[in-house]
Amino acid sequence: MKPVPTIIITAALAALASCGAGSGMPDAGSASNEPPPTFSGTGADSNPNTNAAGTGMATMVVEWRVTQDGAGVSGTVTTRSSDQPGSCASCHRSRTGTLSGTISGTTLNWTASFPADPAHDPTPSCGAKLTGEISDITADSVSGTYSGQDDCEGQYSKGNLTMSRQAPAAP
Repeated sequence: MKPVPTIIITAALAALASCGAGSGMPDAGSASNEPPPTFSGTGADSNPNTNAAGTGMATMVVEWRVTQDGAGVSGTVTTRSSDQPGSCASCHRSRTGTLSGTISGTTLNWTASFPADPAHDPTPSCGAKLTGEISDITADSVSGTYSGQDDCEGQYSKGNLTMSRQAPAAP
């Protein structure tokens, strides 16, 4: 099992067999008891219905837990609004979903899907989907772009994602 270099989910490698600077994603078939690597950081984008008041942009805290199987990447993604509770953004930007993607060279193309989920989502009737690209997944800190759609609030555009690999928790 190889640790990931850094999203969320963010997440991948220089060549599929090696990850450069000593880190890669854990193999999905590995028997290791190590938890999947965690990448955390922020996402910021423009959505006219969920922006912070008067700013034209909204931010969220993002966390990815990912594994790799060949060129494929999968895991979970959680987002949490940085806006005050009770705002539209605080609901539509606080979600849990799945992350999938494909690595080509050092580029990760990813999709995060957030199903409508009454048990875990403050907006239970609204699903969302984001797609993006991280161009150098081998770095300890990664950044990329994304766009997407919220079923209730419309398009997310001009998205920027910046994440870094988190140190594993001490035993």
